[in-house]
Amino acid sequence: MTQPVFRSAFQSPNDAYNGTGVRPVVFDILATDGETSLLPDHLKMVLHANPTSMSIQYQKVIERIQTRGGYVEQHWGDGPSTMSFEMTTGGFMRLYTGLSNITGTTDPDVGIDLGGTRRDTIAYDKYLDMLALFHNNGSVYDQRGTIAFTGMIRVTYDEGTYYGNFTSFTVTESSDKPYQFALSGSFQIRRERFELRSTQLNALRGLG
Repeated sequence: MTQPVFRSAFQSPNDAYNGTGVRPVVFDILATDGETSLLPDHLKMVLHANPTSMSIQYQKVIERIQTRGGYVEQHWGDGPSTMSFEMTTGGFMRLYTGLSNITGTTDPDVGIDLGGTRRDTIAYDKYLDMLALFHNNGSVYDQRGTIAFTGMIRVTYDEGTYYGNFTSFTVTESSDKPYQFALSGSFQIRRERFELRSTQLNALRGLG
């Protein structure tokens, strides 16, 4: 008899190409050259569930100076671009016991073994992966715990690839949603690349 198991929404960073119709947001850690992945293909990070929203903020750097003859406007090109994530861990679901918000293995009032906590769930494991990704932020440490070198994070979704590093990460635990955490983060984009399928669009891109 097959044992029941819980699975994440995504099984692999390559789910977008296996014909299931799902497309995960994939996180990767790159070396200092900004291209070489430090992770094996099957270990690139995907979340338990995709972010509920991803927004990219672009800005132009414009300086306006008031002179006696009027305003002089100077354009300095593009300013730093940022990506904002709104995410959820998904429900802390344990096999046979269901949703869990338990933080201790034993009920202190009656002394009953509760058989595990919310930490014993896929959703919590994936949350810890995301937290570790933010803390390391592309840095690689040696055996003494000091930074050996600093790379960057690569985020890939829907033919778009974004290179940069996290600038903030927030975890919210709320009583009205006791079985999951709300997560939000900001990511500063150093550069980005898009894979355009149209031959005409690729030609236009080359002209730019």
